[in-house]
Amino acid sequence: MIRPSPEVVKALASVSRQFPDVRNFLEDWKRHELEALPYALQNQSLAQGRCQVLSELVKLVLNAPDIAAKPDGGMPFNSTHTDRSV
Repeated sequence: MIRPSPEVVKALASVSRQFPDVRNFLEDWKRHELEALPYALQNQSLAQGRCQVLSELVKLVLNAPDIAAKPDGGMPFNSTHTDRSV
């Protein structure tokens, strides 16, 4: 996933707080895709990729309010980053 700018993170945080239906829709869509994954006969790789993208998007939307609230913008938030300053 590409790293969103602090402005995008703040916008997603606003969406997550002000429009929880959007957050719920993304979570439901992710759940639906994960449940359908074992039955994807046409293109398994495409279905796995869709699940991965939705998982990252849901994680970003769920974490955006906390990330945006940090003084430095909370960047980065990917799982491969290690903060050696702590």
